[in-house]
Amino acid sequence: MLLRPPSQKLTRMQSDFLSLTLFVLAQHSCLKELDALAAALSLVGKRNAQVVAAQMLVRFLNKNWGQALELLEELDRIAPIEQFGEYRQTDSQRMRKYLRARCLHELGDKIRTKNAIDSYLRHGKKLTLDPE
Repeated sequence: MLLRPPSQKLTRMQSDFLSLTLFVLAQHSCLKELDALAAALSLVGKRNAQVVAAQMLVRFLNKNWGQALELLEELDRIAPIEQFGEYRQTDSQRMRKYLRARCLHELGDKIRTKNAIDSYLRHGKKLTLDPE
């Protein structure tokens, strides 16, 4: 059976609900369902950062390091982490850097692993001591 995208576009509310569903499925480790929903959203033209991140997470948790790394690279094109000037990374951005370092380590790419770890540490949260 050939699947094709629906003739009607998703409303903003429907799209937001499906994005939330991606998050809930990931949070509950429902990997098959997460992967199926992300694939379906890609099929209907909703391939955004959340969809790619969901697919990457499934590959990562299934220890498919090469595909997870490819999806991380796609995610970087869709929603770049690096910015110019001083900035603070979000937890999500730091997690992506960790995931990249782990994938590269598991693939045995020592040079790129070192660079990924350096990048991860370079923008870490600075601890401040409270004088009280």
